[in-house]
Amino acid sequence: MRFLFTIFFTSLFSLVGLTFSAQAKEVGEWELELEEDKAQLKVYTRKIEGSSLKEFKGEMLVDTTLTALSSLLLDADAAPEWMHQCEKFEVIEEVAPQDIVIHFINGAPWPVSDRDAVVSSQMTQNPETLAVRIDVKALTDYLPEDDDYVRIPRMEGHWAFIPQDGKVLVRYQIHAEPGGSLPAWLANSVVVDTPQHTMLNMLEMLKRDKYKQAKMTRIKNVL
Repeated sequence: MRFLFTIFFTSLFSLVGLTFSAQAKEVGEWELELEEDKAQLKVYTRKIEGSSLKEFKGEMLVDTTLTALSSLLLDADAAPEWMHQCEKFEVIEEVAPQDIVIHFINGAPWPVSDRDAVVSSQMTQNPETLAVRIDVKALTDYLPEDDDYVRIPRMEGHWAFIPQDGKVLVRYQIHAEPGGSLPAWLANSVVVDTPQHTMLNMLEMLKRDKYKQAKMTRIKNVL
């Protein structure tokens, strides 16, 4: 197992959490875009000053463990199975067991060009609350650009797994600049489709025994 991104936006921006340079940008209020009662999933978006693409935030309450969620995100080979529109996901450098660099490719509907990105990913666990957080950020000059893809120039975000009343609140929050040009219909849909499909797919993946029975030395479960 290698430390999975997670991230991002794996949809057009599936690998991806917070907001790119949010501290230096004015941000709008979160607006509820989608709610699925069965999965206890809500998707929000908000505008970012100077950006053509909204930031998204997906949240759902899951009956699972911190180790199950973390082991899924560490399973790089499984990323294309559940991350929305992810066509390739490769760990290209392991700086430390929980600090890696990833190259991923996300498909886009014709005639829009596929996107790729190089991102750093770091997993940490709060020793007091036991909440797990995976921060991701695009690295602009790590690899030369490939003419077959449009490089995502800016992306920043996180996954968070927060213990809550015997369950885990899963949060997936991302802001990215897609690079190149995107039709308005695609730009508007991707910020909702990405968290929706990625998080619903995550629920299905968590049913597998390899994640339910996972044991990790660096991540603790709530007792």
